[in-house]
Amino acid sequence: MENQAIDIKDYLKIIKRRKRFLLIPFLVIALISTLLAVLLPAIYRSTSTILIEAQEIPAELVHSTVTTFADQRIQMISQRIMTRPNLVEIIKKYDLYAAERQKKPEEVILEKMRKLIKVETISADVANNRSGPAQQATIAFTLTFDDKSPVLAQRVANELTSLFLKENIKSRTESAENAALFLSEESKRLKTKIQEIQNTLATFKEKNLNQLPQISALNQQELTSLSNQLLQLDSQERTLQDRRYYLEGELAQIDPNAMATNATGNRVFDMKDRLKELQSQYPSVLSSHSASHPDVIKIKREIESLQKEIGSNTDVNAMNGELTDRKAELALLLKQYSDKHPDVVKLQKQISALQESLVNTKESEYSNASIQPDNPAYITLKSQLASINTEIESLNFTRGKVNSKMEELRQSLRQSPLVEKEYMDLIQDLDNSNIRYREVSSREMEAQISQQLEMERKGERFTLIDPPQEPLEPVSPNRIAILILGMVLAFAGGLGAVALTEMIDSAVNGPKAVAAIMGVAPLASIPYLESQKEHQDGKKDRQLLLLGTGVAALLAVVAFHFFIMPLDVFWYKLLRVVGN
Repeated sequence: MENQAIDIKDYLKIIKRRKRFLLIPFLVIALISTLLAVLLPAIYRSTSTILIEAQEIPAELVHSTVTTFADQRIQMISQRIMTRPNLVEIIKKYDLYAAERQKKPEEVILEKMRKLIKVETISADVANNRSGPAQQATIAFTLTFDDKSPVLAQRVANELTSLFLKENIKSRTESAENAALFLSEESKRLKTKIQEIQNTLATFKEKNLNQLPQISALNQQELTSLSNQLLQLDSQERTLQDRRYYLEGELAQIDPNAMATNATGNRVFDMKDRLKELQSQYPSVLSSHSASHPDVIKIKREIESLQKEIGSNTDVNAMNGELTDRKAELALLLKQYSDKHPDVVKLQKQISALQESLVNTKESEYSNASIQPDNPAYITLKSQLASINTEIESLNFTRGKVNSKMEELRQSLRQSPLVEKEYMDLIQDLDNSNIRYREVSSREMEAQISQQLEMERKGERFTLIDPPQEPLEPVSPNRIAILILGMVLAFAGGLGAVALTEMIDSAVNGPKAVAAIMGVAPLASIPYLESQKEHQDGKKDRQLLLLGTGVAALLAVVAFHFFIMPLDVFWYKLLRVVGN
């Protein structure tokens, strides 16, 4: 069984026996790979490198309104550049894809061009002293364009780079302008709102001046002061009432004409004295004259008249006495009770009735009297009484005004809570609007500074550090790799064809196959006798092999000359190496 194992000699016999199946796939695949390496068009790539520079002024001093990350902004600008209008303009400007534009739709051409434009970022570890360890950050990016013509690749890459730089400046400037414009409009809106709230607040204050919170404390103090003033008025009135009652009592006991004098300066007696005098004269006159004498009749009539008058005065005096007693009693009660006590009220009503009756009696009996009071004490008490009555009236008037003011203040204090709520809502709305306005104004100033920063190119910017160059070598296809890969595939294809043919073929080849079938090894083996025809066919196969090998060698030399190194240059280098 060990002798029946397949070894290297068996594999070589199989390859020799199946050499056609090895050579034909090898030559076909090698030829195809060589043709691909030779005929595939060269693609040239022009690349520009753009550096992302940080803003010149520290961010702690001036904050930029462009807050997007570099990667995000690069992608956004890429999308804006590769829009249909921009690409169509570039295609027409440089007459790109002239043949394809006549056969294919515009969208297909644009999609092809987009695939040939590549933007790749360059990242690095950037240390941040504040946050600690280094972090990955985009510091630059490359913009590439591929084309069959190196000149067009360089021109289009340069055009795309210019668009990229312009679009970055435009987008940053527009972003700063939009931020400043938005904050300016917001500031104007808030200012208008503040003015409206101020006007509303002024109207509200004017309408509810006495109910405002800051006035309520003053109103309370004023109400307390008026209450104290009202107590003082009541005390003054009681004092004046006591004084009035006293003067009325004194006045009732004094005769208004007790000290009257005539034109010659002689004292004029009052009615009682006159009555006494006439009564003393009447007997003497009657004794001198008859009863019908005019003097006697005159004195008699005068005595009767005086008696009537004295009788009336006696009633008035009694009323005056009673009135004086009632007033004295009222004064005593007022010292113990208030004005609203039932006894005080009842006594005041009695005093009022007595005063009214006394006034009516005096008006009826003295209405025709032509004699005015001339007693100095009476006149003095009368004037004092009139002054006290005037003061009492003044106190009553003042009390009325004080009560009216107190009621007004109480009404204002009752309405103050409702007014205070609405007032505080307006104040809070005004304060919030002022705070918001100050914040927006501050941000507006920062946005204006940021806008100026972008206009003067002091912010973060893209700087072209490596402009696109005209490529000298193509980036694709990799012809050497295609040739090497083609040869590997050709050899693998030939071996695969040999193995497949050997597996399919059921012929018995060699003593090992016979031993495997029969179970015993053959005694001897007769060698294969080649006929004349087979000899001629083998010769033709060898010639074809030599021809194919020569063609492959020639193609390899041509490919080496055109895609790797010109033969004259190679020969010169070879001679120089050999010479050394």
